[in-house]
Amino acid sequence: MNVAKELAQIGEVAEKLGVSPRTIKYYEEIGLVEPKERSPGGFRLYGQADIERLERILRIKRMGYSLAAIREIISVRDAAKEAAKSAVLSEVKERLEHQERDVAERVQKMREDLKRAEALRRELRHDIELCEKRLQELGEKES
Repeated sequence: MNVAKELAQIGEVAEKLGVSPRTIKYYEEIGLVEPKERSPGGFRLYGQADIERLERILRIKRMGYSLAAIREIISVRDAAKEAAKSAVLSEVKERLEHQERDVAERVQKMREDLKRAEALRRELRHDIELCEKRLQELGEKES
């Protein structure tokens, strides 16, 4: 097993995810992610699970969630993985269901926003065509 191939430095991870290394360092500073280990030279090394966690954080962030809300979502998932008692797991499940409902509401709002944006785009296209027609008419009159 080649450990070097399974782990990636922060720059590689940042490039893959389309963010700056500083973003990943900041997420580490606030406790959202922790590198799997460090190289002998002190470089952060991230495993596949770390990268998947970062991808999830970025998906949530791109949906407009605050870092505090992301921390809550991630902590609930972590609690689900670590729960050893059914009562704790039931509570975690309820929190996850609440988060799922919240995301579903956000998705619905995004769909509605997209419909409104598409309608506005169509209106603007119509206005552009009107201007083009008027320009053509004015050009014919000036000739």
